[in-house]
Amino acid sequence: MESVISLVKESLRKYGMPFPVDKKVCSGWTNDLPRKGETVLFTSCMYQIEPVVPTLNRFSSMAGVLKGVIPLAKYLKPSKEEQARAYKILNNIANALRRQGITPAYLYEDEPYSGALLLEMGLLDDFRNHAMMVATFLKERGVKRVITVDPHTHNALSRYREFVDFDVEVLNYLELVEINRKVNEEFTIHDSCLYSRFLNLRGKYRDLLKSAGVNLVEDFLVTGKETSTCCGGPLAGVDRELSEKIAKRRAEELEKLSNKLLVACPICYVTLSPHFKGSIKDVAEVVL
Repeated sequence: MESVISLVKESLRKYGMPFPVDKKVCSGWTNDLPRKGETVLFTSCMYQIEPVVPTLNRFSSMAGVLKGVIPLAKYLKPSKEEQARAYKILNNIANALRRQGITPAYLYEDEPYSGALLLEMGLLDDFRNHAMMVATFLKERGVKRVITVDPHTHNALSRYREFVDFDVEVLNYLELVEINRKVNEEFTIHDSCLYSRFLNLRGKYRDLLKSAGVNLVEDFLVTGKETSTCCGGPLAGVDRELSEKIAKRRAEELEKLSNKLLVACPICYVTLSPHFKGSIKDVAEVVL
């Protein structure tokens, strides 16, 4: 655990992210959004870089050896297919916002990390310091509103006010968009724990799916708000073996309902993909 914390802190210092990241991968999904504006689309590089995190987790036990030895940012890069998928999701979201009359700015390579991992690891002093830095940065840029695209970033930014002076409005794209297509298909769904239990957005994407004509196959014990289980992803950096066991069991539960699965979180997608035998898509891939 100490080695993971050490790597996270060192990476934040050197790369501005909790693990080594090539910022070109983070910002390469668009070049036509304005760089300045009061409303900013905030990706925190989650969709872009999450596909490489399982590889990083395999290295976590060697964090002390890897530190300063291997330039991980050169090696930990999503495949072309993974990168294209992430970029498509983000562009779907940006285009859906435009259809609602919202053209957000994007900070490109200057976009800061939300600090979500610090919060979720219980490193609250570090999270407070990071939140203060991000809050100051956004204030200097004249940002008054951020639109998030994933649950972990949304949760972190929404909690800044508990730690620092932060008067930026935090919205999620799910609160703002409407469907762009009809999808007469059957899926089951895995809920992000944060979206479902803590951020009150569980109904938002279900409404979008219903409007699109998606037939959601659910079961109270498998997909219920109080009874569904975590994908296991957030645990991977601490106990990869246990994380894999949780993910495998969760995938098996969902497969009993449908061979087509929807998720709304990049961590859930990456965690469940190796274990779910059918197809997995993000909500933003299907209805936007």
